Amino acid sequence: MVRMSVLRNYPVICGNEQLGLLQNITLDEAQKQVRALIVSCGIRGKRVVLPEDVSSVGDGFILAVQAHRYKRMHEIESCRFVRDSAGLLVGYVTDYAIDEDSLRILAIEMKPGHFAGRLCGHLWMYQYTRPDKQSLELTVPVCMGSELIGVREETETCEYPP
Repeated sequence: MVRMSVLRNYPVICGNEQLGLLQNITLDEAQKQVRALIVSCGIRGKRVVLPEDVSSVGDGFILAVQAHRYKRMHEIESCRFVRDSAGLLVGYVTDYAIDEDSLRILAIEMKPGHFAGRLCGHLWMYQYTRPDKQSLELTVPVCMGSELIGVREETETCEYPP
């Protein structure tokens, strides 16, 4: 598992040369999958690497088989806010945990609001849904009268801590 924020600015190597630096990752939260890697190629503009074209994600670099021409449609805004199943706004998304091998989204990291008379730190949420493609919000299951169901960051094993 690797944080999406850690992957930014990783060199992307395609063939025998460095294509550029990873600028952004476009996600499909509904399918829990990475849609595209947006690579900044300096004065040559941007290129797009699709998930099926990623050979491996190494320690400090990404290997790709091929890159495609950049089109604005590849950059889709990620979800920002998190609501509970009752519709209450409970926090906002700060990061994503991604599996290096399959490029699947394993969890979201969220910063919750004020709960039960105290402030909580960041939480990893493994169960979430995206109500529709137009919504920029995720929904997490929450029982009324209890705190968020999740794992605190301190107990989560992440290969790249903050």
